[in-house]
Amino acid sequence: MCRTRADALTWRTDEVEQVVRAARRAPLYGGGHPWVLEPHGHSVSLYELPHHTIHDRLGVGRLLTCGAVLHNVHTALRAAGWRVEVTLPGDVDRPDLLAVLTAVEHSAPTPQEVLDHQALTGPGMPGSPELSVLIAADRWPGTRVRVVDSAAEPMVAALPAGSTGLLVSTDGDSRKDVLCAGAALQAVRLRARALGVQTCGVRGPLHGLPGHRWALLGVRGLSGPNPEE
Repeated sequence: MCRTRADALTWRTDEVEQVVRAARRAPLYGGGHPWVLEPHGHSVSLYELPHHTIHDRLGVGRLLTCGAVLHNVHTALRAAGWRVEVTLPGDVDRPDLLAVLTAVEHSAPTPQEVLDHQALTGPGMPGSPELSVLIAADRWPGTRVRVVDSAAEPMVAALPAGSTGLLVSTDGDSRKDVLCAGAALQAVRLRARALGVQTCGVRGPLHGLPGHRWALLGVRGLSGPNPEE
């Protein structure tokens, strides 16, 4: 029996299971379980589940979590040998539909993509990679990753004294921007884990403190709207 192109682009059961496992390993940046995956013939849709808490009234943590899920799913599909196109609909009629990942064709993953996927279940050998290697892991649209130093920039109080961290910034503050920020943060953290480096994602000190956020943008020469205007 010959397989049609449509059949060739249909998920196998083990691939769907691999995607679900990857999604479940995404970190939580807010309360609850704020996402749902819906596999189709050759695509996966990511939906947001509204879950309001007193600590995350704007849903920032929820979207960051969904962004981490988005990156993990993309990582799993690449490891399974698929070239994937990601669509971020931003449909006002379906605001809960955050992203659609579609299989385009078979494409072997790179060795680093395989290591990134393996890092979902366990860290790599301990190492000290250059920060540029971690920064290069982010390829999500509208996001940038830069080095920050708590000694030079004390408003980043969450960093231990004398330590160096990586700051994920976006070009705007839309829901799509926050989603991509979560994906970018997860890309960096997963790459670090693959290279044997422990990380901790922090968002609290900058959210809800627009003065601090704007000061940091100015110090680092970063793009982004002034939340106080």
